[in-house]
Amino acid sequence: MITVQLQIEIEAPPEVVFDLLADHTKHPIWNPNIIEASLFAEGPIKKGSKGIAVAESKGRRIENEIIYYEYNRPKFVSGGATSGSIIGKMSNEFTPTEKGTKINYRFEVKFKGLMRFLEPFIKRSLIKQKKAELEALNDYITKNK
Repeated sequence: MITVQLQIEIEAPPEVVFDLLADHTKHPIWNPNIIEASLFAEGPIKKGSKGIAVAESKGRRIENEIIYYEYNRPKFVSGGATSGSIIGKMSNEFTPTEKGTKINYRFEVKFKGLMRFLEPFIKRSLIKQKKAELEALNDYITKNK
């Protein structure tokens, strides 16, 4: 299993940051890796909500089924994503600061089958990708204040 833990401070209120990062349907707005995202049911996101997020990587479409384990706006969100032989879990904690919001970001990914032998080679690029995604969120919020 690969675990990525990152922190970032964004100069915006927790509600703004939470709404963009915790709601996967808003990811295509700011995350260049996500091209589509939707919920399976109408209504607000809550514990147990499910949906889909479609990423594009090296010309390939990757569909991820999303489930929300916890959704406590604007403080905490956790959930999971599955795609074929990949199982991911994430949790984000949002803390108000003098400048805005600190995010404690945690992402775990586990590979099934032969893919698990690639974990040592994937870790570095996954950390780089997740850092870039959080920076893209920060850039989007900064430009759209």
